[in-house]
Formats: sequence, structure tokens, C-alpha cells
Amino acid sequence: MTNTMRAVGLAIALLVGGKSFAADPAAIERGKYLTTIGICSGCHTPTDQSGKRIEAMRFAGGGKAGGLNTPNLTPDPETGLGKWTEDQIVEALRNGKRPDGGPVRPPMGVFFYRALSDSDARAIAAYLLSLPPVSNKVERSASTAPLPTYEPVTHVAEPNRADKLAYGEYIGKTVAHCLQCHTPRVNGLPDLSRAGGGGNSYNAPGGGSVVAANITPGNADGIAKWTDDQLKAVITKGVRPDGSHLVGVMEFDRYAAFTPEDLDMLVGFLRSLKPVAMK
Repeated sequence: MTNTMRAVGLAIALLVGGKSFAADPAAIERGKYLTTIGICSGCHTPTDQSGKRIEAMRFAGGGKAGGLNTPNLTPDPETGLGKWTEDQIVEALRNGKRPDGGPVRPPMGVFFYRALSDSDARAIAAYLLSLPPVSNKVERSASTAPLPTYEPVTHVAEPNRADKLAYGEYIGKTVAHCLQCHTPRVNGLPDLSRAGGGGNSYNAPGGGSVVAANITPGNADGIAKWTDDQLKAVITKGVRPDGSHLVGVMEFDRYAAFTPEDLDMLVGFLRSLKPVAMK
């Protein structure tokens, strides 16, 4: 199949699935931004033997998340999302259901993605379907972990950017994985009564492990005493106020793409979190 034929087939599939964002450059650019600060490629890109991500295979799957192989998110028709419609991608994101009826399993953050607005969820779908197809078959990992159940989400309104605290929460909780990584888990799911309290352990690039920090004002040696500019440097550059560097598990290279306005609102939201006592 030629690239032209594939593009025509994809356009037809998208139109069948509902209103298509595929021809909207602004929506695709929005999807690129959301998947960047949402660090989607962090999990869905394979790594080399040194633990460095293979950027030529970005979004092609084969990485690891929670011990499971991550799937190919490029629009390759045989090994990726090439036969999925925008509607089906939105359904997987927000309701945890694949087109074949199978579940989207944790640690994929469906529990937070459920709050993605209709247009943002479709923008993400349109962007993924605009990527160059990469043929990379990834075996679906076996798992016996309990699966969460979700009430179906059919509509989510646009977040109000004028409400800076609410929009900061949307960015930090729904999009950018802050609370997904930095909230203690119970049975594999975030315990939101301790949102931002840290404590989860992650494999570090090159070996070893790192524990997610407490990012609430209850961390007297962290956010509680850092200035806004210092906190922004931690998020976007991985550099603490004392000059030390974060381990590369923190996706500060992706977070560097934050717009100044979104970063301001994210910082405001983090400062508003209920303090969680350090252990």
C-alpha cells in the first residue's frame, strides 16, 4: 500500500468514527503539546542497552511501564493504531476499552485521563494518527493485576483557562502525570487522599531505583521552601535549588515544552495541594 492510499484509508476511517480532527493543524499541534507534557513517549518508546530512549522509535512501543510492555502508538496498520479511529482512541484513553473489547490496563492513567476534555482527547488522537507509521510488533504482556472499573465517560467540557487553579489542576492531574507518579498507590491505583505524597519506586536509567518525592507543601525541604522560579527549574530542567540534578526518571526534558502560562498555573496547583506529612 502506498503512503497516499494509506492516508486516504485513514481519512475515511476517521470520518466514519465521528468528527475528525485529522485535517486540523491546530488540533494536531495541540495534541503534540499535550502528549509532550503528558510524557506519552516516555513510556511508549523503547530503550537501548544503556537505558537511553531510541528517538527514531518514538511512540513505537516496546518500553516498560509497571512491568508491562507498552504498545505501539504510531499509525502502523498491522502493529499500531493504523486501523483505529479517533473515537476508538478516545474510548481507550478515557474509558479504558480497546476496539477488540480488551481492557487498557494500569499503569496507563485512565483514572486521570477520564477528565480529558472532548477536544483535547481528540487532539491527542489526531496527533498520534499523524505520526509516521513504524512497524514494531510488541507482545502484549500477561498480567493478573486487578482491573479498575469505570463509569462510561461520554462528554467532558473544555477546562476554563480563566480559572487558573482549576486549569493548573487539569494540567498537573489529568495531563502531565504529576499526581500519577507522585501519589502513593493502593492495589496499583493512586490513593488520592494522599495526592502528591510520593513514595513510589521507579527503575532509574542505567540501573538502580529512585523514589518519587513528596511534591506537596508537607515537604519542608522541597516545595514548601522553594520559590516559584526554583520549582520551575526543578520541573523543566531537573535542577534543584542546591544545584544537584534529578535522576532522569523525571521527564524534565519533555516538561521543558510547557508554555509559561501553563507552568505558572501548574505551580499554583502544586502549592494548593493538601500537605502530606513526610515519612
